[in-house]
Amino acid sequence: MKKMGFIVLSLIIFLASSAYALDTALFDMRNEVFEESKEIKLSLTYSKDVVLMSSMWDSCIMVMVQLDAYFYMLRIFNTIETEDLKQDAVDTLISWLNDVKKTNEMNVKSLDSVSETAEAYTKVHLDKLKTYFGKLNTQIDIELDKIFKLRKSLKK
Repeated sequence: MKKMGFIVLSLIIFLASSAYALDTALFDMRNEVFEESKEIKLSLTYSKDVVLMSSMWDSCIMVMVQLDAYFYMLRIFNTIETEDLKQDAVDTLISWLNDVKKTNEMNVKSLDSVSETAEAYTKVHLDKLKTYFGKLNTQIDIELDKIFKLRKSLKK
């Protein structure tokens, strides 16, 4: 009976650690932006700030698409054998993340330029998006550091 309990406990710990390894901060940020986009979309039907809300929803969708593309690039990147890994593949990942970061910075500047909103909940969504884009850029910097280390190791 003790052996069976130990095996079950070991299996649970192993599966939990495997599931944790699949979870990344960038993916979490993508999901947060997705949830915010759903809230914004729901408010489009009754908002007085329809143009602004639509623009914020578009920004959310653009960021999600860019991150999804990055995740697909990573899948392809991870299929490359270590001995076949080339500098160009790493540079492509770096370039893409820098483009996502620039887009986020542009979105924050755009949201900062909005001086007045008709409704209070529009302001709440504005602030949330600015926070999400800022956090996302921080996570992108962390991801870029990892990729720069990989690029540095390829040169050696």
